[in-house]
Amino acid sequence: MTIASLAMYPFIHLQPAYNRLWEGVGEQLPFEVPPLSWDVPPDVACRRDDLLVGQTCGWPLITELAPSVHVIGTFDCDVDGAVDGTYRSVLVSAGDEPLSDILARPELTVAANSPDSLSGWISMLVVAASSEVELHAVEWTGSHAASVEAVRQGRADLASIDAVSWVHIGDTELSVVGHGPQVPCLPLVASASIGGDVVDQLRRAFDAVVSNPTMADVCATLRIRGFVSRQLADYEGLSVLAQLG
Repeated sequence: MTIASLAMYPFIHLQPAYNRLWEGVGEQLPFEVPPLSWDVPPDVACRRDDLLVGQTCGWPLITELAPSVHVIGTFDCDVDGAVDGTYRSVLVSAGDEPLSDILARPELTVAANSPDSLSGWISMLVVAASSEVELHAVEWTGSHAASVEAVRQGRADLASIDAVSWVHIGDTELSVVGHGPQVPCLPLVASASIGGDVVDQLRRAFDAVVSNPTMADVCATLRIRGFVSRQLADYEGLSVLAQLG
């Protein structure tokens, strides 16, 4: 029994497109694949020994998951600022005040989804550190959508949001006032128990599917314009952000 999960962007309206994408991947493989799991949280799925494919955040990958997974690659995302499988988080606020002024507020409160989120927290720390600002008041929200809501309702002055999540949330009330550092997009991983030959097959299958013209509508819905094969080493450079943040 194996598990497959692509649930890091768990918006209900995206699930049919992800299911079709994964079906296409399965059609490229010489073995049967399980359907995508939407009930198991992605962080739980990525810790299972029977993980065939999972999607995780770059930060827990390098701080915790590295010994137990193979990195397959990442999607090249079709969002502003994305280049060759890298992207930047967006910093959002309720007004159009300059980011420097927002960071200078004496009682600044930021919203963040999780302490181990590369886009939601680590990127925020890096931006704050570049302005020599220490973040003391944080509302931990549990998701990027909830962080957007915290800013919209005035409970937080600022939030750092994954760029793909931001597009899918489709908020028109908040303003983008800045960006986080350029980092690799979310890694696709497999359990370390999966053989290297299967990892190579998965890389070829993902590449074939996202470049297939018949999948153009699916990929457009998911904001995927390509697949980039990656190794763990492509993410290990993120550790320098801990020194900046």
